Amino acid sequence: MTVKKFLSKIEDLTNKKIVLTGGTSGIGLSFLKYLVNKNAYVILLVRNIKKAENIVKELNYPHIDIIEYDQSSYKAIEKGIDALLDKYSNVDSIVLNAGAMSRTKDLIEGHPYSIGVNYFGVRHFIEYIAPKLTSKTKIIVQGSLVAGFHLNKKTNIDSNNFKTFKEYNISKMCVEAYTYKLIKEKPYPNIDFVLTEPGITSTSITRDLDSFLKHVGKVFVSTFFHSVNKASLTLLEAVSSKAVHGSYIVPRGLFTISGYPKYKKFPKNRIREYLVK
Repeated sequence: MTVKKFLSKIEDLTNKKIVLTGGTSGIGLSFLKYLVNKNAYVILLVRNIKKAENIVKELNYPHIDIIEYDQSSYKAIEKGIDALLDKYSNVDSIVLNAGAMSRTKDLIEGHPYSIGVNYFGVRHFIEYIAPKLTSKTKIIVQGSLVAGFHLNKKTNIDSNNFKTFKEYNISKMCVEAYTYKLIKEKPYPNIDFVLTEPGITSTSITRDLDSFLKHVGKVFVSTFFHSVNKASLTLLEAVSSKAVHGSYIVPRGLFTISGYPKYKKFPKNRIREYLVK
């Protein structure tokens, strides 16, 4: 199969309003280009307005709106959502793709930075917007295969002594466990939740790491794993009509590291109810 052939299997998205966070780089930007290819109406929630405007200009596509949004504070999340809902009474899909991996010891709402952005930021977004959505909406949460790594049940996720990768891993363990909880309990009847993973690919999420590690990691990943263009296909599959409440979409290759999207049962070892009580 080729990317072109896979794209041909995804239906046209004309008149579908799709909200996207993290759409100005990496997987999000690649996914944005697919949405343009499928004629969707895209609402970008972004931190860097100027960067988003330049991307929209380059794409030369009229059906993209830009709203300021920052996932690193609850107040900024709420402001972005309020601005979104002021302009749009309904949307078809919300894709929560924005994420961070940082060495900083700064706290986000009292939590370690990456955990604060990737988990508590996503959780606050969902819990703030969900009661306000009145029409049928699909919310797609971007997880990661690192959510399958081992975690001691006694781990304090609010510790600020984690190494960078460990903190990132925990953030994804939390967000996957939380999404599973939403899928299982379905607290918002009009919202369908879908969980995706991109596999391993080279993105700008490591931009805050040491320059040597960042360079070596990028070369290694780009050599041995799949491209950003292929990694973003799980998100495209998720916004299609085939993906329904409870869908878990991952790359189909060995250990879900790379490959075209496939549907899979959510692994029991990732449920981790103790993380999301």
